[in-house]
Amino acid sequence: METLSVGRPVPRAGWVLAVAAALCAAPVLVLGVLWVKTLVGLPLILLSLAAAAPLLSQDCTDFRPACLVFGWGLLAVSVLGAVLGLFVLAPSGIVLLTAASRARPEPRRLPLLIGALVATATLGFIGWAVGTVWIAP
Repeated sequence: METLSVGRPVPRAGWVLAVAAALCAAPVLVLGVLWVKTLVGLPLILLSLAAAAPLLSQDCTDFRPACLVFGWGLLAVSVLGAVLGLFVLAPSGIVLLTAASRARPEPRRLPLLIGALVATATLGFIGWAVGTVWIAP
């Protein structure tokens, strides 16, 4: 019976940043569902779900490339589709790139700070916007 070799586990900080990236994309998923009949509805849904894809990886050998691919992909789509409103995916891409840097063998603290700052600012703005625009009378 052959056993599977498991590589280095994903660091906790990288995992938390990947979860924060998925949370930053959650309101984009809601917008996509609300605008599903428009031109940008389906791309918003698919791309916001792609932000959570690195969470499916088990170790650093899968986690880091997944974060890099999906992070750069979300940033590229957000820049190219900025006119259509896809710029809302940029924070998820930035946070995924910082999560990838935490999975390196010698992680640095600056990407962790940048990722935490972007995620906190994005989620704080979303909470403020939902509280004042959708909930307040």
